[in-house]
Amino acid sequence: MSRERRIRGLRDPPLPQLRETPTLLEPPAVPPDPPVPFDVPPDVPPADHPIVPPTQQREPAAPPAPQQREPPAPQQRELPAPQQRELRRSTRKIIRPDNWTYHTAKTPKQKIRTGVLNEQYLSALDWRLTIDLLKSADMRAMLALVDDHTDIDTRTIEWMHPMMLGAKANSEDNPNWAQAMNGPDQAGYWDACEEEISTLTTGKDAWDVVNKEPWMNVLPSTWAFKCKRYPDGIIRKLKARFCCRGDKQIEGVDFFDTYAPVVNWQTVRLMLILSVILGLSTKQVDYTCAFLHAPIDRDPDWDQLTAAEQAKRGVFVDMPRGFSEPGKVLRLKKSLYGLKQSPRNFFQHLKTNLEQAGFVSTEIDPCLFVSDRVICLVYVDDTLLYSPKPEYIEEALAKLRNQGMDLEVEDSVAGFLGVHIDHTKTTATIKLTQKGLTQRIIKALNVGSLESKETPAEFGALPADLDGDPPQGRYSYASVIGMLQYLQAHSRPDITFAVSQCARYSHNTRRSHELALERIGQYLKLTQGEGLILSPSDTLDVDCYVDADFAGLWSYEDPNDPSCAKSRTGFVVCISNCPVIWQSKLQGLIALSTMEAEYNALSEAMKFVLPLRTLIRTVSIGVGLPPETFVKFRTTIWEDNNGALILAGLEPGRTTPRSKHYAVRIHWFRSHLKPNSIEVHKIDTKKQRADIFTKALRGDLFRAIRFQLCGW
Repeated sequence: MSRERRIRGLRDPPLPQLRETPTLLEPPAVPPDPPVPFDVPPDVPPADHPIVPPTQQREPAAPPAPQQREPPAPQQRELPAPQQRELRRSTRKIIRPDNWTYHTAKTPKQKIRTGVLNEQYLSALDWRLTIDLLKSADMRAMLALVDDHTDIDTRTIEWMHPMMLGAKANSEDNPNWAQAMNGPDQAGYWDACEEEISTLTTGKDAWDVVNKEPWMNVLPSTWAFKCKRYPDGIIRKLKARFCCRGDKQIEGVDFFDTYAPVVNWQTVRLMLILSVILGLSTKQVDYTCAFLHAPIDRDPDWDQLTAAEQAKRGVFVDMPRGFSEPGKVLRLKKSLYGLKQSPRNFFQHLKTNLEQAGFVSTEIDPCLFVSDRVICLVYVDDTLLYSPKPEYIEEALAKLRNQGMDLEVEDSVAGFLGVHIDHTKTTATIKLTQKGLTQRIIKALNVGSLESKETPAEFGALPADLDGDPPQGRYSYASVIGMLQYLQAHSRPDITFAVSQCARYSHNTRRSHELALERIGQYLKLTQGEGLILSPSDTLDVDCYVDADFAGLWSYEDPNDPSCAKSRTGFVVCISNCPVIWQSKLQGLIALSTMEAEYNALSEAMKFVLPLRTLIRTVSIGVGLPPETFVKFRTTIWEDNNGALILAGLEPGRTTPRSKHYAVRIHWFRSHLKPNSIEVHKIDTKKQRADIFTKALRGDLFRAIRFQLCGW
């Protein structure tokens, strides 16, 4: 199938013609001045002026005889304001396909063909916004929500979200085109638009202006406005970004591949720990108009196409509003913001420039680039650089600038992806906090007036509660879970277990689950200024704390439900006594004993420990650690179950009578356990840090483990 036929087949069907139906329109409010003159005799009070269809109109009187004199024209007099309002109320405009006659004081004034009015009204509507809304994910989610709470037998809706009938208003600091160009900051936004167009055309050479052809799949364009303010509310900058509507792209026509990797947060935390231990210099780099550095991607078979076929390939976009030319469109040469493939194109472009500057992408993390003296971490357009000396970083940045990369350098790493990084050199500690996100969660849950809690979860387990009360919260349960997941994964491991057990019920929420979620908010209210304190020790050792809760839901849920017999795995991997990886999740297999549950957890934790050891060795090369460091490098797995400890220490291939049924995929890690390399040791249950990831603890024990884990 040719490109033109594919495009033509995927276009949206035309809108159906709308029928003209009777519509009742209220007349707009008329200001009190100037007064409306009417031809009314001075002594005749105003009468009602009904709307009479033409078929019911009286026949006009016969014209006067020629010999009769015309009566003098009545004097024009202004009606009092109350009578004018009554007159306007009585003359309502009713739009129908036929004509209606408007009478005033029994004298026809004018005839209005309402079919023309209907056409003008319908043509003035912005159907594009309506169609986009009907196709949006929000509309599908709303319809699914209505369907879930609809009784098919009685055809009634049992429950409706309170925001379903609410209209989403644009934020004051994020206006649309009409608001920006008609508001008080019109001049500033227009200057920002001109600056954006100048940057794209002169500085970046982002497109070519071509004639619009019928075979083109022209993507709509849009403007994104942003008003940036200082903390006191004063406007700092008005920004305008010209974007493309990527949701209108067709796969195989406008884009082909969209995958773009990002750096793993365990790599970021590892580099923060090494920066404290080794005293590394750090720089944070932000690229100006990052995506526009990368050229637009081409078809995979570009080299096999003829010149005529190549001329028809590409991404075509409508010209920017306010700068358009009739019959012209843009053929992109650079990756514009909004395209689905723009993040991938920029990563490929940045990777090429980094490799030319002497960096090598690692296999363990494709966004970790290592040279002989500098380490670079890439997360889309945010870059972190680490090196023993600041001069080495400046040399690397100079090479990137020489290759055409327009970048801005910050002195140190103060924040990364919404996580505030507070580096205290006097105490050799780093504190990771997300206070802004924490406050958003508290506000979303509306727990500001509720009492604070000392622990994030009530002692015990959180069951499915199928027969419990229905949800009553005025917030999106899944949305709050998403924010909490981002919070616990980056700076708050103390709430990981509580968030994990609440996340199980995102699709079948009961009131008890909402109360558990609100309890997390009450706990965050008490500790919203806290986070994760990294205070590394002098040795670069890896300690993994593993624990499991055997069939923790058995006495809380329906015994006939298989999920109630599942155990929970919890572990935390620390480097230099600082948490780097942590997890709390239900096991996929049903364990038949406590030893099996602990052994499954041990096997799961080893999947993270082994790649982390490889990552440490890779990073050590870039920071200049001596080779003898690897000789002293130790990894210890801390386990509090004797059965799992003995089974893990057996030679590969050996089993016990109680472990013959264990799957081979669980025993895999035993071949990696070697003396002076990776060892499994016994730890007292009271010192088991992973205990906080498997169950809800009481106050004193929770605070003790939180201090060992988070430092506060």
